[in-house]
Amino acid sequence: MIYWVTPRWFSTSLLGLVLLVLGGVEFVRLRRPEVNAWFLAKFGGIHRESEVMSPSGIFWTLLGSWLTMVVFTNKKIVLPALGFLVFGDTMAALGGQKWGAHHWTANPAKTWEGSGCFAAVSAFWAVFFVRWPVAILGALGGAWVEAQPFRWNDNFWVPLLGGATLSVLNLVLGRG
Repeated sequence: MIYWVTPRWFSTSLLGLVLLVLGGVEFVRLRRPEVNAWFLAKFGGIHRESEVMSPSGIFWTLLGSWLTMVVFTNKKIVLPALGFLVFGDTMAALGGQKWGAHHWTANPAKTWEGSGCFAAVSAFWAVFFVRWPVAILGALGGAWVEAQPFRWNDNFWVPLLGGATLSVLNLVLGRG
């Protein structure tokens, strides 16, 4: 929301500052077992098992969002790319849990049904910023990215690769 209503320099600076603080906390947490134990006890219900000894999803979300804002200068690309993360990724998780029956071969933790939810919600959001062919193809690309078993958390990759996909599609299909 801040990115939408403030100048780009302000929102990237503010998020960059938050990212530095969180990055410092994560650095200390992952190098000091007693600090990590304290955080896990204090915030026990919000972390995944994979985040006990690696950076949290919050860190990856902020880093991916900040880099998306820094790399892409056009708000009509950044806002749908961030929406892929906020709305699409959320709906992929909810839809996959509710209706997921067909798992991706490359990543059995993700389902085709969850990816379909991602694509539908993301396309609906993106069409407010880019032409409909760009929105639909960008959302399908974002759904594919979200379903991949990347080494780093998908919250890092979804906005960044979503922004790249939307940028290319907007150059090719955005005119007219």
